[in-house]
Amino acid sequence: MNKIKYILIGAFTLLTLTGCLDEYKELNTNPELLGATDPRNAFTGATENWNNSSRNHLMAKYSGVMQYMQYIVYYGGAQEGTYVNTSKSTRPSPFTPYYSDYFGQIGLKLRYLVNTVIPLNAEKDRFQNVAAIANILETYEAWLMFDVNGAAPYTEAFKLATEGIRKPKYDLYQKDINGKALYKVFDEKIKENVALLQSAQANQYSLDKNDYFYGGDVTKWIKFGNTLRIKMAQRLEKADKPFYTSVLNDVLSNQIGIISNNNESCIYNHPNEYNNNTDDMHILTYQYCASRALVNFLTAYNDPRLPLLVRRNGFGTGNNNVSNDDVAALLAKYYPNYQTQFAQWTGRYVGMSANPDSANSAWSTDSYFTLPYKDDKGVDKTMTVRHNSQIESRYYVKNGGKVGTQITARDKEDAIYDASQDAISLFTPLITYPEVCFMMAEIALKEGSAKGGKDALTWFRDGIRASMEQYQAWAVKMKVPSAMNPNSDNYHPITTAAIDTYLALPEFQSVSLEKIVTQQWVNLFMRPEEAWATWKRTGLPAVKAQPVPVNGVAFFEAITVSGTNMLIPRRAALGAPNTENLENYNAALKDLIADPNYGPAVDKTEGRIWWDK
Repeated sequence: MNKIKYILIGAFTLLTLTGCLDEYKELNTNPELLGATDPRNAFTGATENWNNSSRNHLMAKYSGVMQYMQYIVYYGGAQEGTYVNTSKSTRPSPFTPYYSDYFGQIGLKLRYLVNTVIPLNAEKDRFQNVAAIANILETYEAWLMFDVNGAAPYTEAFKLATEGIRKPKYDLYQKDINGKALYKVFDEKIKENVALLQSAQANQYSLDKNDYFYGGDVTKWIKFGNTLRIKMAQRLEKADKPFYTSVLNDVLSNQIGIISNNNESCIYNHPNEYNNNTDDMHILTYQYCASRALVNFLTAYNDPRLPLLVRRNGFGTGNNNVSNDDVAALLAKYYPNYQTQFAQWTGRYVGMSANPDSANSAWSTDSYFTLPYKDDKGVDKTMTVRHNSQIESRYYVKNGGKVGTQITARDKEDAIYDASQDAISLFTPLITYPEVCFMMAEIALKEGSAKGGKDALTWFRDGIRASMEQYQAWAVKMKVPSAMNPNSDNYHPITTAAIDTYLALPEFQSVSLEKIVTQQWVNLFMRPEEAWATWKRTGLPAVKAQPVPVNGVAFFEAITVSGTNMLIPRRAALGAPNTENLENYNAALKDLIADPNYGPAVDKTEGRIWWDK
């Protein structure tokens, strides 16, 4: 196989793996570091700003998985280049931070913590819980990396200093370099470290404030590990059903159990001072709109999450934007019948089409209408009125949304909705309780019996309630006006009564796979990468020409260009290392391409990773 074909895309995403190994060697040979570092501080450094440490991390969500999963659409109309056109030679390669973060920070530093810092500490026996938690998180990140890339150095990674391995071989997700199923290696590692945490060793140091996930709560880490095992195994439901079943039964017999309420959701809480700019945040506010698929579903059932996730358009006041209200006043003055003339927009929540073939339609030509009028002096003028709704971007705001050299994330909001910079700090969900509910609902539905103590319908309805409660709490944390500011013209916090009303609808008195995945899709707005994985695993939400929900089920909008169906990428292109390790890289690509489902070349991202059946 031609070597150029293997490294075509990798050249654009060059990963300096050897540089990481050199850093690891320095960590392992510098006498000033050996044994001197507090393992708790090393843990904090290794997990700092978990998978969300740069502009690229966040902007890649907007340009990639958030558009693939039809949460948002580019404000100038859906973009053909977002999707795979098989008639063209180039393909988009979805960005996820897992590979670069694993080798540049998370895997590198967590392994160093476990293999060097703790063993050399005079009180190493008192840091075994810290080591177990670090091992669980390192395995989680490695799994995410293999989940979207299919291959990476793992068994021989970071062994330059200890074993002189400068050119590590690549493992495959389904088979490591020793011939063992790597996914089973991951499961065994998490199971072993959960058992260590459950062994209740005496006099263990707590991570406490050094743990930005759970504050050192060991029981919650045990539940995270157990939940993660089921989550990883569910990916393999079609690839290795016996393994999936064995893991499920093993975990559900564990005495401590899985994540069981919103307080046990695993969420990384970023320090407020992290990454001293917010220029990336404002882009989500003004360069993207909410999609028709998302808005259509939320509005169809008067979903209480709607005003928390989507901002109202400009056909009326109360957009949390004084400039918009000025335009609304002009609209009312010069188009007094606008409520009927523009009836399709006056519902205030309007999504933009995700279909490039709709780019010239009223749905999605632009995020604004330009309307002519004559002012009081008879002078010809125009006004621009936002007709497509913005997504609520505050969930992705860091540093209070105020720091930056460009327009900041909150410049388009009225002063009455102001909050101090210190009051808002970004968070990154890993696994949440609502996600677990929908995962267990799917499992119970397919098993045809209760699992984890509940049947499918109970898990499904509990997941809806938990998701709404979760987004209300998150919206309060991020100072979303509709959730927490009574001065807002659109103050609609999610109350217990609102949730009860929603759950009383006939659509939610029964459960199906389509309904479960629909609710999981809405719930994963803050974790679009997992929505992408769920879509690959289930094929849901399904696609139709007009994304109009039916019986509590959402649909994606068909993506076409000149009538030709476009495809959503299903994997990332494995990035190349430096030239020193290209031989092992090319050997890995040869093994990947040997699977016809992967595709004929690394850059054919419509192909599938081994588990994606």
